[in-house]
Amino acid sequence: PCQKLVKGDFVPTEENAYKLETWNETNGHNSKDSCRGRHATGFKLGDCAINCYTQWFGGLNCPQWEVPMEQQYEVAMSKLLKYNLVVVIEKLRDPKYVQAIEGFFGVEGLLERGVPFCERKSHQANEENPLVVLNETRARLTELNRLDLKLYHEISDCLADGNYGHIPKWDGRRFMLDSFNFTKARIEKQRAKAAKEKAKAMSNGG
Repeated sequence: PCQKLVKGDFVPTEENAYKLETWNETNGHNSKDSCRGRHATGFKLGDCAINCYTQWFGGLNCPQWEVPMEQQYEVAMSKLLKYNLVVVIEKLRDPKYVQAIEGFFGVEGLLERGVPFCERKSHQANEENPLVVLNETRARLTELNRLDLKLYHEISDCLADGNYGHIPKWDGRRFMLDSFNFTKARIEKQRAKAAKEKAKAMSNGG
């Protein structure tokens, strides 16, 4: 875990690291056969190994529900296609794509960022213990993640030619900006409550 890595409680080596060759279960090296606790599905993307995005977006991945993966894929796609925009992280290497996304939101500096927790330690560990992927392992994982690959291509192939003209520019009229402001409503509610309590205290001679 990142926290142990940062604190120095865990030093990854070739001997104590999980192997990619065994990363072939739905929940990785700690496969779950049930879902209990506060989170209904018990699903964590970081623990997942196979068809993770299909399970994540579909939300039907709990083992005891026994929902076929093909059905989870259909649900995941139906949800994704309802979004106005799905950002493909890998495409952020392309300055033209970054410009198009910034234009969609009407902002600049999309790639300006700080340093995520554990990033440096993780990169250091990766450099000290570089991953070697065998062709057989890659082929097996490709086969196991068939539905995730299908989902990825369905969503991202429209960007393959590097033409992002179909991504619209920012237009405030597309959003109901004045329909409801949660923060403003909460403040007004707090003020009204305070005024009520003050009036009650005064009527009681306080």
